Amino acid sequence: MLMSFRTLVLSSAALCATAAFAAEQRRVEVPFAFVAKNHAYQAGAYTISVDSTNSFVTLREIGRASRPLTWILVPGDGNLDHPRASLTFDVTRSGNVLRTIQYQSLSTPNLDKKPKDRVEGATTIGE
Repeated sequence: MLMSFRTLVLSSAALCATAAFAAEQRRVEVPFAFVAKNHAYQAGAYTISVDSTNSFVTLREIGRASRPLTWILVPGDGNLDHPRASLTFDVTRSGNVLRTIQYQSLSTPNLDKKPKDRVEGATTIGE
């Protein structure tokens, strides 16, 4: 009986944590393929989710088995006019490279370290 009660309590805690985590995510449609941290990703729907401490952000493709990307968050540029969640890409001659993930007033550090074949301009996609 003790084991069943313990399992019930642990299951309830896991469900609550999952529900709390799910409340902090946004959906973003990326209309082109891109590269992030030397991994190729396809065009499609992605979720941007933040942990309960607002310390880490995870980018996960919806509906496909791909590698989720998790990074640390730092205070953003202070511009409150940003979308609630967005992705910024550098445009290069070889394709698009993920530069930053923004979530409300937080952002990742630059992820691409200025690609050598960068073309002037960047693209931001968000909700």
